[in-house]
Amino acid sequence: MSDGNNSDFEELERLRALVGPSELSYHALLRDRFEAQRTAQEASAQAGALRGKIVELGVQVSRARQDQEVLLRRAAMTPTRRTVDRIHGRWATSVVPRVKRLTGRST
Repeated sequence: MSDGNNSDFEELERLRALVGPSELSYHALLRDRFEAQRTAQEASAQAGALRGKIVELGVQVSRARQDQEVLLRRAAMTPTRRTVDRIHGRWATSVVPRVKRLTGRST
């Protein structure tokens, strides 16, 4: 019977050598692992939010460049040509889509 207890004690010592000096250390290790996982998930979520911000900023820069190109193009125009260009732009972006919607055409 003492041989069975001795092998149990040796097994417990072997496991303690793998895990740590006590069961409390094992529980502390589990808490640390849980905190590390939570921290990693938070960092991943923050990285995703930053990627979204980068994409949003890229879109804003593209729109600003388009606006700048239009303003530079219009600055080189005569006042009459500028007015015609504005009317053409308004027509293309406002009137044509409404007419297409009313007529049921998609193109």
